[in-house]
Amino acid sequence: MKIKWPIRSFNKYAFLTYQKRLIEQHYNFLTCSIQDNVLSCLGWVQPSGCKDKYKVKIEYVTGFEPRSTILFPKIDPCKEIHMYNDHSLCLHYPKDMPWNERIKVAYYTIPWVIEWVIFYELYLINGNEWKGRESPTHFKESEKNINKDKGL
Repeated sequence: MKIKWPIRSFNKYAFLTYQKRLIEQHYNFLTCSIQDNVLSCLGWVQPSGCKDKYKVKIEYVTGFEPRSTILFPKIDPCKEIHMYNDHSLCLHYPKDMPWNERIKVAYYTIPWVIEWVIFYELYLINGNEWKGRESPTHFKESEKNINKDKGL
């Protein structure tokens, strides 16, 4: 029988520290810090073959889907590119994988951000047609990933 331990406020920091260590082990382009129970990672990414460098920010609150944002270059948000009005990215369909504290940001979110950048550059090249995977139901502003602890 598998026991599921509840998240308590005293162990949120342990989960965040674990996530931070994994990210730092795998991605040297990100600088991470933990403040007020939020893991924030900031850095520049330029996938191989991409024209531009992108400044990204990933904010993670234990147990919730991380919020990933493109800070630079300025990109006008629209449904076609899977970006919310606050410049955060739509990377994940919750019904495919309900997010919990055990899902590793380093293994999912960061590769998804890199993939998003690649698809965005393809979008610009091929006449504004998104070639990336899409959820069965298109996202809505009200469904964006909001980190509930901090209201991010």
